[in-house]
Amino acid sequence: MKKIKKRISIRNSLVLILCFILIIGVSFMISCKKKEVAPTAQVPDLQAKVDELQRELAGKDSEINQLKEETARIQRSLPSAYEVQPGDNHWQIGYDYLTTKRGVSPEETGRMLTNAYLLDPLLVGFKVWNFMDEGQYGSFVLQGSAKVCPGSLIRVDTKKIAEEKLKLENEIAKLKEEIEKQSMEFTAKIEELEKEREELKSQIDSLNQEAANLQGQNTDLDSRLNSVYYLAGTKKNLKANGKIKGTFLGLSGMKIKDVSFEDFQGRIDLRETDAIELSAEDFNLSAIKKVGLLPKHVKKDIDYRVEIAGDGQSASVILRNKDKFLLARIVLYVK
Repeated sequence: MKKIKKRISIRNSLVLILCFILIIGVSFMISCKKKEVAPTAQVPDLQAKVDELQRELAGKDSEINQLKEETARIQRSLPSAYEVQPGDNHWQIGYDYLTTKRGVSPEETGRMLTNAYLLDPLLVGFKVWNFMDEGQYGSFVLQGSAKVCPGSLIRVDTKKIAEEKLKLENEIAKLKEEIEKQSMEFTAKIEELEKEREELKSQIDSLNQEAANLQGQNTDLDSRLNSVYYLAGTKKNLKANGKIKGTFLGLSGMKIKDVSFEDFQGRIDLRETDAIELSAEDFNLSAIKKVGLLPKHVKKDIDYRVEIAGDGQSASVILRNKDKFLLARIVLYVK
């Protein structure tokens, strides 16, 4: 009985395994069928896309053909290139093109060329294209038959300019250094000269002061040499001080007695005036009644005259003969 049960369980297990394998096989076949059917559903879509791309490609070909035709037309309208000859320069080539081929005036040509980019120098064999559009001039240069292209020439020129710039910068720096050195030397020299100038100015001021003093002395001396010196006082005081005295019995009037140079403090410059002014107040008199002049050899009304004011408050001694009074010492007495 046990053997029968064991056989039944083994058989059931085999059945289960076969069922499982069968299920897997059926599932695999179904998936394969699905994969085979899917591509057939997408074929119309792919064909439509291919047709659309072919139509776009045909349109692009048409556009390309149109652009080629337009390019050919533009190329036909472009001027022919000018090949550079010995002695040519970009300015002259542009000038000839604008004035002869485009009929532009020389003045306007000069303005247009000034605003344009021109390449100099040009090598023989370069090809130059010129064109003008809406009042603007343009030009470009290609290598042509020359051995060097314009770009290389520009680079060489740029390098040369850079080297010259560096050289100039070094020279400028050197000059600045020399200028600073010279400036310091000049500043020191200026300070030294300023010091010397101040010393000279001080000496000049001193000399000017001395000259002014000498001039004053000369002026004073010159004035004294052209003056008359006098001693003035009342008759009473002069007699009391022994400066004048009367003659015997008064017959000859008064005469000078004992005087010195220091007594003659009054002075007038005969170049400026010929009158000696006297005031009663200076002599403590109520009025001047008479004025006398000594020495006696000077004659009244000939060499001099006396004018007394009506109220007697002042009197003037007018020296008529100036030569006689020059450097003379006289005594004036009033009463």
